Formats: sequence, structure tokens, C-alpha cells
Amino acid sequence: MPNRTLTVLGYTIAMLVVTYLVLVVVTVSMAAWQTNLAMEVHETEADIARLESRYYDMVAQIDQTDPSALGLVKPRAVTYATTQVPPSVTLR
Repeated sequence: MPNRTLTVLGYTIAMLVVTYLVLVVVTVSMAAWQTNLAMEVHETEADIARLESRYYDMVAQIDQTDPSALGLVKPRAVTYATTQVPPSVTLR
């Protein structure tokens, strides 16, 4: 009986050590993955900021352009189309 108990305890300890090592590796890999993800988010935010800056520069350039220099003229009159609201109650 003692020989069998020592064998079972030995296997149990070995299994716990292997489980501990696997959990350490998983923890380290998850920390590395989270760090890489945070870095990618930061780079993406920087790319978006650059695109926004270019967009606002282009809009400012368009706003400074004289419309008449492009051949555009002011409209003579401005009218709006009204929509006909269908009746809510029909006789059918």
C-alpha cells in the first residue's frame, strides 16, 4: 500500500507541476498578446488622426477656393419640393 501511495502522490505532483508550467506559459502569452493588441490600437489611432488631419486640410483648401473661379454661379432662385402626405384614413 505505501508503494502505491507514493506512486500516486508522485504522479499527482508531476501533474500539478506540469499544470503550473502550462498556466505560466498561458499567462505570459496572454500578456504579450494584450501588449501587442494595445500597440496596434495605438498605431491605428495614430493612422486615423493622420487621415483626419489630411481631411481637414483638404476641406480648408476647398473652402478657400472661389466658386466663381471654378465656373460656378449663384442660383437665381431657391425653391424646395414639398412632399404630399398620403391620407392616413382611406375610404376603401
